[in-house]
Amino acid sequence: MNLSRRNFMQGALLGGAALSGGAALSAVGVDQRRAPMSPLPQMADVSGLAPPSAALNTQSLALGKLFPSLVDPDATEGPFIVNTLSSKDSFAGYIRQGEPGNSVFLRHADARATIPWAPIFVRENNHLLQLPSSVTRQIDCSDLLAMNESSARYPLFGNKARKYEFLLPNLKWSGSERLGTIGAVSSNHALQFALANRVADLTGDGQPLNCALDLVLFEVPGVATDMARLAILRGLVQHIAIAKNDVELVGEAAHEYARNWLHPDTDSLVPPGGSNEVSVLGHMNAIAELARLLDAAQAWNAPPDVIFVAMGSGSTVLGLLLGVHLMGWKTQVVGVADQNKSYLTRWLVNRQPSLPFVEGNVAKLARSTVEWLHKIRFPGISSDVLRVMQHEIFVPDSTSWEPGYGLVEGADVAWATELKEAGLSLDPVFTLKAWRSLLTMSQAGALKNKKVLFWNTYNSFDYMPPLLSSLG
Repeated sequence: MNLSRRNFMQGALLGGAALSGGAALSAVGVDQRRAPMSPLPQMADVSGLAPPSAALNTQSLALGKLFPSLVDPDATEGPFIVNTLSSKDSFAGYIRQGEPGNSVFLRHADARATIPWAPIFVRENNHLLQLPSSVTRQIDCSDLLAMNESSARYPLFGNKARKYEFLLPNLKWSGSERLGTIGAVSSNHALQFALANRVADLTGDGQPLNCALDLVLFEVPGVATDMARLAILRGLVQHIAIAKNDVELVGEAAHEYARNWLHPDTDSLVPPGGSNEVSVLGHMNAIAELARLLDAAQAWNAPPDVIFVAMGSGSTVLGLLLGVHLMGWKTQVVGVADQNKSYLTRWLVNRQPSLPFVEGNVAKLARSTVEWLHKIRFPGISSDVLRVMQHEIFVPDSTSWEPGYGLVEGADVAWATELKEAGLSLDPVFTLKAWRSLLTMSQAGALKNKKVLFWNTYNSFDYMPPLLSSLG
């Protein structure tokens, strides 16, 4: 396997920290009875769940409007981001630099970096949601909008899809053939990545990645396993191993544990939550899209003062932070953690045990991403961007997730009901905790006279009926 010990350990420890649906894992545990990885039944037919090719072909990279050189094949400075749906150039013969799924590609040793990108979801003009006065009058701010990354039509949409638009074509160009990824049985990453692997067109002529895919899924302590969801996952991938989460493994043990569960031919490990340096570009692009939406809607005459967003594995909030930096906005981004972990795990995974776990995820990913962006000469990234993000843009909230991962109180449930009636569906693990953070800051007077944007990362698409019917 072309997988480092560090990646195995991080994957095993982070398996439950993935944004939008991971399990609250302090670490991974061993189920002493290893389940056999036997062939599963015939795979589900999910081809009808992809957006129309004609609609995808109309999509363009918003960052290209901000920095035209990014999409100009004749430019000489900075990276070239190529739309693989519209480009007919073969990627054969490119030199790959980096790990599969986290690489740049060079035509020759001294060439500019090329990064493949494939739009896999259709941007809609109704992303910006104006909440009714029954909601806004309870928030002490000058104005409130929601960036609603949710679709009733498409299962691949918004938050996860933004990451996969960079991750999937990168894996394809890397020549990956068998993948492994880690999460909870309830993980949205596990479900959406398995689906994207099967249906997301990466070439413009209907070719998805369609790699062999193994899942190592953890049961969430105290939560009954969703057998319908598990049945769907079994119809989308080659093998599933179910593991318990009852003891903590670290270091060499975590490495051996993960290797034990993955197929021996696995050549690429997809990071928990789909978060790595390359996938951060997805939410840098999202801020450029937001700027375009705000301008088209003529909603505000200036950027938001504050953005609230849930954070877990790190690339969503980091992409928003870097996007705000690229735009030159004075916006603050409040990243709301979904959980915390033990001192030992914080040290092992992030080497910053004094930082709450999710903040440590973001800080660690920020350092490696900024180094990578500078290396490929990405435009607009200042030399002091880490300092700017830490001291001027990023406002971490590592307390609103309490009293526990995915645990909500009566007031949260009441808000969830009211917001759903207003067209904003939130989940208890991530986005409802981010809304709680917004309420807390409003009650403290911290949002007075400010334009506030709530970034909803939860796609409320009802996966069960179409996917269960696809199983026959």
